[in-house]
Amino acid sequence: MRWKKPHVCHSIVGTLIALTALLSIDPKASQGAEKIRIFYTAITGEQSIFWIVKESGMLQKYGLEPEMIYLDTGTLAVQTMVAGESHLGMVGSTAVVLSALKGSGLKILSGLINSLTYILITDPNITRPEQLKGAKLAIARFGSLSDFGTRLALKKLGVPVSDVTLMQIGGGQTARFAALKSGVVQGAIVAPPMTRVAKEQGFYPMVDMIEQKIEYAGSGIAASPSLLRERPETIRNFMKGLVAGIHYAKTHKEESMRITARYMKLDYNKERPALEETYRVFIEQIVQRKPYPTLEGIQRVLDQIAETEPKVKGATPEQFIDTKYLKELDQSGFIDSLYR
Repeated sequence: MRWKKPHVCHSIVGTLIALTALLSIDPKASQGAEKIRIFYTAITGEQSIFWIVKESGMLQKYGLEPEMIYLDTGTLAVQTMVAGESHLGMVGSTAVVLSALKGSGLKILSGLINSLTYILITDPNITRPEQLKGAKLAIARFGSLSDFGTRLALKKLGVPVSDVTLMQIGGGQTARFAALKSGVVQGAIVAPPMTRVAKEQGFYPMVDMIEQKIEYAGSGIAASPSLLRERPETIRNFMKGLVAGIHYAKTHKEESMRITARYMKLDYNKERPALEETYRVFIEQIVQRKPYPTLEGIQRVLDQIAETEPKVKGATPEQFIDTKYLKELDQSGFIDSLYR
């Protein structure tokens, strides 16, 4: 299985001028659909729900014309929102909380991935916790979700972090898995569909956090302060498209898997088992019809950040979310009506 990395938008300041005209358009003055710039932040199965929402046409159904871009880190994503280069998108909660603690004004509107979706896989010869002593484990970077997941897995195994070496390896889970295959490391955290590939190639699933359903604010929809302040009706329409897109994903399995295959550059026929697993885990099990953020999960994010960031003291999960738009749809019966 090979992933081809799509174009990445890295420029923040350089593209701001070019986008000013687009983002300053008064939506009320337009007779057509309202333009909105959205983003995703990883080429992983957990992001598949947002690809499906966009490709399902549900955002267009509710009056929006979305332009979707790929931003390869949560840090870059929050920077583009603060700079006004993007409006909203699917991003890790940790990046949003860190930015909000510095006064950015970003808010989490919904929680799409409210539990850890990782498995700690190890070299085939390492099948017991005590064998991890002296091992090297791959993470994306210190403070990342993969770092947190690895430390939590070690804690569940009763293995002190001091017994292993955490190696920062950029390039996403494909790079971490490549490091494991080449022997550079002896363990790595991966998510579907990579989990299936790892098992098929003989690597050992040491800790399955998917099955354990550990509540954690993974990825959700976050919005820029300018959008929140100036375009509430845009957010209402987006949220209608989001929940309708979730309904589409849950009721159109084949179409949804084809969308996922296209974004991940997978052969639909050859990689169908991996696509099936991705759909089962993320669309059927994890993503909820009513995608509220998890307060307990955000508290876990705060607890993690508190280890290195003193500004967290006194912060509460509620200050980082804005669920009024989702609540409106929920209380009006809009979401329930989609499933009748």
